[in-house]
Amino acid sequence: MYLKTFGFILSVFLFVAVSSTEINCEREEIGEQCEYPGLFSSIPNTIEEYNVACPKFKNYAKCLKDLDDKCLSEKGLAFFATEEMYESVYGVASDICDEDNLIYEVITENLSCLNETFENSPCYEEIEAITNEFKIYLPNATDENDYDLPAEIYCLQEAISSVCYTNDIGKNCGTLAADMAKEFVRRSYLLSFSCDNTDAKVLLADVDRYKLKSHQQDYLVEVLGEIINRYDDE
Repeated sequence: MYLKTFGFILSVFLFVAVSSTEINCEREEIGEQCEYPGLFSSIPNTIEEYNVACPKFKNYAKCLKDLDDKCLSEKGLAFFATEEMYESVYGVASDICDEDNLIYEVITENLSCLNETFENSPCYEEIEAITNEFKIYLPNATDENDYDLPAEIYCLQEAISSVCYTNDIGKNCGTLAADMAKEFVRRSYLLSFSCDNTDAKVLLADVDRYKLKSHQQDYLVEVLGEIINRYDDE
């Protein structure tokens, strides 16, 4: 469950991407053609496992871009809001698999530490404490996970998740690993996938409402401002 709360970060996607010729623009759930994978239960433990899994992240981004170009853009819809967004995501997806790139070196040298950090981190409990009061349980829910979150609270959850885990990475794996994690979050547009412009503005306007530590609030204000600026610049 610890990786579930952190969206993309430092976890590698497992999926079978379709080829461009197989894309069907008439399918109702069009994004499922790229078989959005869910996450591994943990980060790969060995470099060999990492090297096998890593390229699939890049292929997944390419598959979504094919859907944009062939099916969605003409309808005013897209997985990637801008070409810059796609190039950034594809770029970091390439870099994390490039043996000559520093980000690859840092990740692969810290696989054990990263696994231990995610497994033992208190971040999930901290995030639950912040978001629990906003859960909307589904009718006839039979499981504690049968709930929805308002869009702006989901945005809050992902933002606080990213700062919490990157801080823990810094404590356990060193400054360079934390810097790598922050770069991955930024270049993968992690929070832009979780927060649209409206969500970010709603959250920013009411930021004092939430039970945040000062460093969490400072980070939230910073990243929400970046999201808003990105949308306003489009």
